[in-house]
Amino acid sequence: AEGQTPPADTVWIDLLSPENSERTSISTALGISLPTLAEMQEIETSSRLYNEGNVLYLTTDVVIGADTPDPVQSVLLIAVTPRCLVTVRFGALRSVDTFAKRIKQQSALCATVEDGLLALLDAVTDRLADILEVLGRDVDSLSKQIFRRGGHTGSKEKRLEDILQGIGRAGDTTHKVRDGITGMSRLVTFLGPRLAPRLSAEQLTTFQALDRDIVSLNEHAQFFTQETSFLLDATLGQINIEQNNIIKILSIVMVVFTPPTFFASMWGMNFHAMPEYAWAGGYVMALSVMLISAVVPLAYFRRRGWL
Repeated sequence: AEGQTPPADTVWIDLLSPENSERTSISTALGISLPTLAEMQEIETSSRLYNEGNVLYLTTDVVIGADTPDPVQSVLLIAVTPRCLVTVRFGALRSVDTFAKRIKQQSALCATVEDGLLALLDAVTDRLADILEVLGRDVDSLSKQIFRRGGHTGSKEKRLEDILQGIGRAGDTTHKVRDGITGMSRLVTFLGPRLAPRLSAEQLTTFQALDRDIVSLNEHAQFFTQETSFLLDATLGQINIEQNNIIKILSIVMVVFTPPTFFASMWGMNFHAMPEYAWAGGYVMALSVMLISAVVPLAYFRRRGWL
């Protein structure tokens, strides 16, 4: 509660969208200086990863609502004090919820500040991996929709529009996840020389595995970036093909109707000396010529494989 000092055995304090008074209260109680949201959102590394005395301040980008159509990017602050961990977030983070469930089931995960920090970073990394797994299935589904022949319901225009929207969502999510992975990579790089001397052999092994996982996730995210770009190009190529087909059809229609229009215009001239006007079969002859002049181009186009 505001104005109260956390119990001496507190190992983790989680602040969800704190008011300035709450942030100030915790800062005063722990003797630290928690940054504001504006300070956490600064892009300079020195503003996101720094230490003041024996307190480490670690800020990274996170994705909120990755399972929804409109995921948003936010920030997560982890303050590592000699006494406890402090997290500051501005939305529901599944990684933090997972961390809370884990330490309830296995209290040893938060036996020390270092153990808690490693477990929290592992939960954040696992969440990034989960988002990439879902993203991989979405990208694979989009690829099948683009390149599969037949089996589609609805108009091609609607299908291509849906695919473009799906690619847009995948690309946006990939961008946000890559920012999160980049933030974690910088965090681990900054944390390494400052935390390693305090870690046991087992904790150091866990930290090194965490570093390798982040490198692997970064490679996966780069692949998805390239894949979504490829799918976008493929979709735009199909749209161009559809547009070319429409233009081709319009061109054929224009060519087919041009000769009949010519003959109709010629025989529609008001000259008294035109011999066709005196023929009993002139009308049938004119219709026949116009029909033949339309059929001949169609037959030619079909023979050339243009239809």
